[in-house]
Amino acid sequence: MRSVAIEQSDFDRAVFDLVPLPMWIYDLDTLHFLAVNKEAIHQYGYSEEEFKQMTIRDIRPQEDVPKLEEAVERTKSRRTKFKKSIFRHQKRDGRIMYVQVKGNTIDFNGKRAEIVTATDLTELYEKEINLNAAYEELSFSEKRYRSLIENGRDLVAIIDLEGKYKYVAPTSTTVLGIEPEAFLGKNAFDYIYEEDAPHVMGQLSKMTESQSVSIDAYRFPDINGDLRWFKTELSNHLNTPLIEGIIATTHEVTAEIKEKIVNDLFTELTSTFAKSLSLASSLDQALQRLVLLPKIRVSEIWLVAPDHSTLNLVSTSLQQRKFDLFYQHTQAFTSCKEGEGLAGSTWKEKKLIVWDNLGQTKQFLRAKAAQLVGLSTGIGLPIMYGDEFLGCIVCFSTSAPEILSEKINLLMHVSEKLGPLVKQKVTEEEYRNVFNISSDPLCIVGFDGYIKKCNKAFANLMGYQNTYLYSTAIFELIYPDDRASAAEALSLLIGGHLTERFSGRFLTAQGEVKWLQWSATVAAESKTIVAVGKDITKQKLAEQALQTAYEQLKTAQKIAKLGYWFRPIDSDISEWSEEVYTIYDCSPDTFIPTVENVKKALLPNERYLMEDDPSVHLQPGTTKSFEHKIVTRSGRLKWVHQEVLLVTDEKGDPVKIEGTIQDITASRQAMDQIKKQNDTLREIAWLQSHSIRAPLTRIMSLIYLSKELDGGGKSPDEIMDLIMDSAQELDDVIAQITVKTNLIHHEHGTDTTHR
Repeated sequence: MRSVAIEQSDFDRAVFDLVPLPMWIYDLDTLHFLAVNKEAIHQYGYSEEEFKQMTIRDIRPQEDVPKLEEAVERTKSRRTKFKKSIFRHQKRDGRIMYVQVKGNTIDFNGKRAEIVTATDLTELYEKEINLNAAYEELSFSEKRYRSLIENGRDLVAIIDLEGKYKYVAPTSTTVLGIEPEAFLGKNAFDYIYEEDAPHVMGQLSKMTESQSVSIDAYRFPDINGDLRWFKTELSNHLNTPLIEGIIATTHEVTAEIKEKIVNDLFTELTSTFAKSLSLASSLDQALQRLVLLPKIRVSEIWLVAPDHSTLNLVSTSLQQRKFDLFYQHTQAFTSCKEGEGLAGSTWKEKKLIVWDNLGQTKQFLRAKAAQLVGLSTGIGLPIMYGDEFLGCIVCFSTSAPEILSEKINLLMHVSEKLGPLVKQKVTEEEYRNVFNISSDPLCIVGFDGYIKKCNKAFANLMGYQNTYLYSTAIFELIYPDDRASAAEALSLLIGGHLTERFSGRFLTAQGEVKWLQWSATVAAESKTIVAVGKDITKQKLAEQALQTAYEQLKTAQKIAKLGYWFRPIDSDISEWSEEVYTIYDCSPDTFIPTVENVKKALLPNERYLMEDDPSVHLQPGTTKSFEHKIVTRSGRLKWVHQEVLLVTDEKGDPVKIEGTIQDITASRQAMDQIKKQNDTLREIAWLQSHSIRAPLTRIMSLIYLSKELDGGGKSPDEIMDLIMDSAQELDDVIAQITVKTNLIHHEHGTDTTHR
């Protein structure tokens, strides 16, 4: 390609600067700006010095640089003289403008370059974009409207002030199953349900003065004759060319209306169940509401017996008194088995059952009575709670099933929602019966500590009227010393940390103390506690008496040093009373009374008593006494007396050995001492009877010899010597007696030497 050669000296700078469009020359190899005119400086916001430090990349958005570099490469190889393209440029302040770029390659000061002129087309380009978008939106809206009209679920029609159809959209086929051509020339009121026609006609008449009118839900039949619910918006286009009528845009609301009817009816039934105390009253009022439905003449509710053996008729309701005759002829029919009659068949199938021509239906056990009063259709609707069959609603009508389709559908939805209400009421009734009949105290206590409900047993036990009980915190009824523990138990129970039974003392109106033991469960959703109590006052008094007797027994055993023990025949470990441990100088914490451990406490020559079979030394049913020595844990030697019994079962087989053990060490020591004293006394008696008598007799004989026989050949000195010898002998014997006597007194702790 040949380029125009221009030297800088030949370049007319004035002309370059006066061009009213941004112009610049850039190096095709480095892309650096070589020259810029004043309009480029003005429009882009950079100074001439800044431009000369920049490349043409710097006036492009970053994402457009690859596109720029491709364009430069094409320019280098282009053979045509000029090029023209539209690009996005970026000003110094960051704003984007759309420019049309025209360029031609040149040699500039010996460098391959391109001279470029940029025309700002931003305003025009944005207008074009908006215009295209508007056109596309308009096209889309037209297509969407056509799609809604032809393929949507709304019915669109043009009618006159009388209700005659001038145009019907194709959606009538989709929604109603009726071709649009079938409506043309006909009046809308030929179709609208007769009961709803006056209201719709009144709304249509307002179009003479209004631009738009809304028509609330009304019924309109489909191709099968089933009534559907619709709402319509009317728009006045009587004076609009090409339309000259009223545009009726109709939307089906069948599902919403039926749901509302069901919900309204269910709300009424819910309110009825909530207000009625008894199940029977709730069911009676529910049936009274059902027979108010058009074409429903008689309604019944049947409930399954508690043992699920039969289905029982519990409530009936009549729309007119003439249907009393139906029940007068079927008084005996108040229960049925599964599969019997309409109610029993509903129980068996657990689904909706519709029987027509009741008078001729053999399976219907009350056919003659139904024929007598003109009841031709029977409807059985199960009342279910999950998978549990609770009972059923049975409705009778004088109309054919095809006429009752709407009512049957309504009743089916109601029965589906009725299950939880009936289940709750049955549960409440069972609970109320148990609550009132129970002989044990029952209470419902709020988290605030106040009694919300209590049964007669609790009120009678406490001796207060319900008005007082319901206005008094339960803690006020509790014995003062037990209130802190009761508050703690209540707190633990609410927190889910108390699962065991708890007991406390209550003060009655008469001031009596009553012990009550409680089992409770928390109903967190209602912030209440259901508590079942038991009067354990007699038990507590008996326990206290038993404890007192036990303490007295322990005291008596301690005083008597008497303990009790037993050992199952098949066990190695004995059970000891507290005093047994005392006798053995040990405690339950430090000593386990196994056979081996007890045997070690016996002297070696007596251990056979533990080693031999019990039957060797014991006869069943006969107590045997043993006295022996033991060596205690502290090493003391004690004498014990045991009474041991071998206990057998009814077959005579040994089951346990039991006995008493008494510490007789002191008594044995006393007996040994008495024995010693007796031996000493016998020695004293012998001394008195023999040793004293001999010297005393000699002294008396010597005195007689001296006085009566003149000495009998003995001199007075000789006689006196003999008397002195005998007296000395007597004194020695008396001294022996004195020593032995003092010994006896000493053993009794008495010092006779000071007497």
